[in-house]
Amino acid sequence: MSLELWISIFAGAIALATPLIIAGVGEGFVERAGRINLGIEGMMILGAFTAIVAASVAGPFVGLLAGTLAGLIAAVVMNTAVYRLRANEIVVGLAITMLGLGLSAYLFQLWIPSGQTNVSVDTIGRTPLGPLADIPILGPVFFNQSPLVYAAIVLLIAAWAVMRFTRFGLQIRAVGSDPTSAALRGVRTAKVGARALLIGGALAGLAGATITVGSIGSFTPGITAGRGYVVLAVVIMGRMTPLGIALGALLFSFLQSFSLLSQATAVQLPSEVYQALPYVVTLIVLVFTSRAQLRKTTAKVKLAT
Repeated sequence: MSLELWISIFAGAIALATPLIIAGVGEGFVERAGRINLGIEGMMILGAFTAIVAASVAGPFVGLLAGTLAGLIAAVVMNTAVYRLRANEIVVGLAITMLGLGLSAYLFQLWIPSGQTNVSVDTIGRTPLGPLADIPILGPVFFNQSPLVYAAIVLLIAAWAVMRFTRFGLQIRAVGSDPTSAALRGVRTAKVGARALLIGGALAGLAGATITVGSIGSFTPGITAGRGYVVLAVVIMGRMTPLGIALGALLFSFLQSFSLLSQATAVQLPSEVYQALPYVVTLIVLVFTSRAQLRKTTAKVKLAT
């Protein structure tokens, strides 16, 4: 394959990783607090649909804000069901996902009835970083991206700083590692978990908006294509750390970008092989990561006993 094609693959991988990183940072907060959000897929697609509707009226940046708000509202619903109504968190998360997928498809059909042309909106285009974008190889890959890519990098740094240096980050880690001890020390574990889910929901909605308003410019039912579940895998692979989440997202996105662009080369393989490649490799890495984590946990338990 030519150098130009490899540059396109790496540049595409960074762009594709952006929504995974944004949602992954939010899910990292959730899982560090000892919770899990299986509704992330539903929150993402609600954010994607809300963003495109808002962007068609008031522009892409309003679309991003609306998508974030949609994810936040879904997180409020989940918190209410879990903490007020005492519902099972796993069941509620799956229900949020099914609701998001179904509701977004239904509202889309109401908005764009069958037979009508789909609505397209302006996306947030690439922003070359001056002379840096002219650097051979590195420029097109790293310095000629959407502002959302640079925002995702800032978000990673901010998440690391919050988790490491703030009281809220300390509370999240305490609740996630030992909620009983945290409660005895005066930490309101339910409140910390609820706040973490609100962060996760807002960022999931923003991630969905990034897919539609940030790159594609239109919405179709099922547009998130299981990325919410990929985010869950990426967070586990990355051990809930910002750097690990970024690396996991980049691995999946590189394979996805490779599978999309390498079909145009002389390597003739069935299209299904290219489509399955990112998921197969991610699953393999996830299995080995989980096994390593299990061995480490088992060793700690043996030492404690």
